[in-house]
This record gives sequence, structure tokens and C-alpha cells, in this order.
Amino acid sequence: MALAGRSLRLTFLGCGHIGGALLGAVLPSISRTNGPISNITIALNNKEAQARLQKSFHGRIETSNILCGNNLEAIKNADAVLFAFPPEKLQEVLAGDEMRESLKHKHIISILARTTRAEIAEIINGQDGTVSSTSDDLRIIRAMPTMGTEVHESATLIGKSSNLLEQEALELAVWIFSRVGKVFHVDHDYFETATGMSAFTNALITTAVQAISQQAVAEGVPKEHAIAITSQCIRGMASLMVSGKSSEQLQWSLSAPGSITGQAISRLKDSQLSSILESSLSAAISRAKNTNSS
Repeated sequence: MALAGRSLRLTFLGCGHIGGALLGAVLPSISRTNGPISNITIALNNKEAQARLQKSFHGRIETSNILCGNNLEAIKNADAVLFAFPPEKLQEVLAGDEMRESLKHKHIISILARTTRAEIAEIINGQDGTVSSTSDDLRIIRAMPTMGTEVHESATLIGKSSNLLEQEALELAVWIFSRVGKVFHVDHDYFETATGMSAFTNALITTAVQAISQQAVAEGVPKEHAIAITSQCIRGMASLMVSGKSSEQLQWSLSAPGSITGQAISRLKDSQLSSILESSLSAAISRAKNTNSS
């Protein structure tokens, strides 16, 4: 493993909700002599963002450097940079020749939604779009964590790379995101499709829990009980599928004659739910593929 025996200086370029969860997961590694990260710098826009971060971590980031309004210094002192700012800020954040030049030999890990490696490379290289994502020794790894990052249950997509220059960056990305859940190595050919699928799944679950709990409350179940029971049922079924049970197997085992679950499955299949799900999923994938949208 390329990271063995080598500790890297990591800069968080931005640190929003997901960035904060990642920061909390990797901070403990700084105190370990065999950890892959020796130092963490957090580059923020302003003092208000710094105050929010310090309040959120209650003093747990004392070992980290926080720089406000000085992204260039934060990058110059780093071996690896995590892009964790809003994707619409890409051009603004990477503005300036000195900034772009400083990034050319760093490990870059991007969690920017709807932003391809080629788009980042084009800005850094100052090219017209014909440049590849690995030209000029660029090392760009694309990753897309999910909201489960906060509770270490993320399904993080990481773009595959066969470029030898990017192997250390790839290993670092896998190490970071393995701290907050499961990592899935994804071909860039279907990265956007997988991203849309993940986003739609989160939307579907939250909407379903809301609808189920509202109906249960109308029938007399306390709201907090309804949400807790529904959420635990989802967790149990998901765990069975993660363990290897297919959805078809589970539906068959739950569909005994006269069973409540079997009746519910039958009604769902008889409704227009499948068509609605297919249409909504298609829209989510199209949105994920629209990399030029804000």
C-alpha cells in the first residue's frame, strides 16, 4: 500500500455538513503515529464559519489549523486537498494562476456534486476542455458520500482510476470514506447514474417514512413511535438485503397466503407505484448527469 509509512498533510477546502462529518471521522487519526494523516488544515470563507465549526466540535479541532479567507496558503502547505465547498463556487475558489498552479501536484479528492474530474482539470489547467483529467500530473479522485456520513452509514461512490499517479490519492480517499461507511468503486461511465440512484433512494425513504407515519398518527399511534417503528423496519429489511437476501426472496417469504405483508405487496404492485418510481428515478439520474447546471 502506497500510504504505508507515509503521513500526509490534508487540507479541507470548505467544510459544510458532509465535510464536518468527514472531519470528525478523520481527526482521531492525527494522534496515531501510523496514521496516514499527520496534519489537518481547514480553509473557510469567514470568521462566522469558523465559529460555527468550533462550536460544533466543542474544542476537538484544537490540533487543526483553521484559515479564513486564505485558501492559497492552506493549499500550499498540503499534500492532499479535499474539495468540500458548494459546487457552484468551483470557478471562484480556483480563480488565480497561483492557486491553480499550487494544485497541480497535490492529491485532490472532490465531493462536489455534478462536477466531473475533467471539469476540475480544465479549470486547473486553464484549457479549453480538450485536456484529460490526468494531464500535467493532476491527481483527481472523485467521491460522492451520502447523508449517512453523519452516522457512519454512508454509501460512498469513488471513481475508479487506473492512473498510477492517482493511486496514493485513491488509497487516501478509500481510507477517509471507509471511516464513515461503505465504499463502492464505480466506473466513471455510470458515476452520475449511481449518484442519481443514491439521491433518489434517500428521497424515497424519507418520503415513505413521512407518509407511513402520518397515516399511523391518524390511526392513533404517537408520532415519535410511528417514526421509530417505521425506521427500524426499514433498517431491518435493508440489513437483510445487505447480508445477501434479494428483494425477490424477501417478498416471496413475506407473501404467505392471507398475510398482512403479502396483501400490502399485492396492492403496491397493482397500483401505479412502479411507474411513478421509474419516472422519478429517471428524473434524478437526469439531474445528476446535468453537470453544467447550478
